[in-house]
Amino acid sequence: MDKIAFVVDSTADFPLGWKPPLDLYKLPLRVIIDGKEYRDGVDIDADKLCSLMKEHHSVSTSLPSAEDIIKLFEEIKNKYDQIFVVTLSQKLSGTYNAIRMVIENFNLRNFLLFDSKAVSGKIFYIVARLMKDVLNGKRISQQNVTDYGRECEMFFLLESLEYLKKGGRIGKLSLFLGKLLHLKPVLKINREGEVSKASVGMSQEDAIAKLVNMVASFVQKCPDYLLYAGYGAIHMKEKVEQILAKFKRCDGIARVGATVLAHTGPEVLGVLVGKAF
Repeated sequence: MDKIAFVVDSTADFPLGWKPPLDLYKLPLRVIIDGKEYRDGVDIDADKLCSLMKEHHSVSTSLPSAEDIIKLFEEIKNKYDQIFVVTLSQKLSGTYNAIRMVIENFNLRNFLLFDSKAVSGKIFYIVARLMKDVLNGKRISQQNVTDYGRECEMFFLLESLEYLKKGGRIGKLSLFLGKLLHLKPVLKINREGEVSKASVGMSQEDAIAKLVNMVASFVQKCPDYLLYAGYGAIHMKEKVEQILAKFKRCDGIARVGATVLAHTGPEVLGVLVGKAF
């Protein structure tokens, strides 16, 4: 059997304790705090970023550096017959194009690049399914990636939309922004890979109730399901556990990484429900 590995970027959030069945590498995006660069998951983690954000430091993000991409790809290119690279949505970042340029410029023929049209736990769900396909001897394509993204939903709540607004990741929310700033929207990543509104609550409790109802609706249509959750600041874990208690199963809980937190703010929670595989 061919030796195969996967590469994701650091916006992919994996459940704590999950062990990938194939070799998996993570390419760090950069988090910029008061003008100084940190590599997500290498030089900075969720706890450190949450504390800095609470102190109102200036926070932004940037693509993985060309040096980091080249260094990783040079390190692994001869170790594997095929390397599948799955990035966050092109609608949210230029990461896909930065990696594509390196693959083309260095003629890395054993690298296959895919746009997840997703972020965070949704990338995990897609990659876990792709790994299973590979282990079963199936060929994988961008169509598989797109299909798997459509067979799951990830809903998330933010304390404030201000971080998304500052980072320019509003996507199709721009039309609703004025109305939503004083409400509590339930957001999702739509099929095009943009942030969009799934519902709106009058309060956080109302928004959580709406999120639970949307997950329950998915479960009703797809009784053979998997359920995951994620959170940012540590005190959000309790709210996540309250949501999960309303369902019969939980397949894993992830901690949201620094790059995603830079755009959502520390007080984020999310639930991913998908077709079992």
